[in-house]
Amino acid sequence: MVLASPPLAVPSTARTRQRAETRTRLLDAALAEFRRVGVPGAQVEDIVRAAGVARGTFYLHFATKDHVLLEAVCRDQEPVAARLQASLARPPRVFLRAAVDQVIDLAAAEVHAVSRETLIAIARHATDIERDRMPMARLTTEYFRRAQARGEVRTDLTPAELVAAFFPGVLGVLLLEPTDGARRLRARLYHVVDVFVRGIVA
Repeated sequence: MVLASPPLAVPSTARTRQRAETRTRLLDAALAEFRRVGVPGAQVEDIVRAAGVARGTFYLHFATKDHVLLEAVCRDQEPVAARLQASLARPPRVFLRAAVDQVIDLAAAEVHAVSRETLIAIARHATDIERDRMPMARLTTEYFRRAQARGEVRTDLTPAELVAAFFPGVLGVLLLEPTDGARRLRARLYHVVDVFVRGIVA
């Protein structure tokens, strides 16, 4: 068997890197346009012009503007999930309140109109989002797995089912409450956490 020499792998790696860079440029250009004119008013032509690519390139990376928003959520959640790693050994109420705090901070960091459109996109695509791609959902699933192993959380539901029961309540409050009223929003979401925890403790 003859092994391919390393240089033969370079073009593929370069293409992969170029594709990732193009995707990032499109994502950043789209978000800038969303913040400038709103998501409904943003035109793909303006996005691709700012990114320096052809119109068709946009659709090679993103099926719709919703998918841009979902990609942005995944990217923004990565550092949040990394920070929450330190809370994986905490009791359910403490961990879930910490997770809610991070969600509130993420929403508050974005332009209100874009934040709301992002929440709507998540709700609209809830059934076809690959949960493993969402860092917060992935980390919370791991948290519930560990909490079950510690005997803190009921085991008649899988960790994935617990995640699927928790986050829709959070999303509902975020959609109903203005994300710029952080104090009231935090109180409402803490209430969601407290009610949820009462139902899942072992």
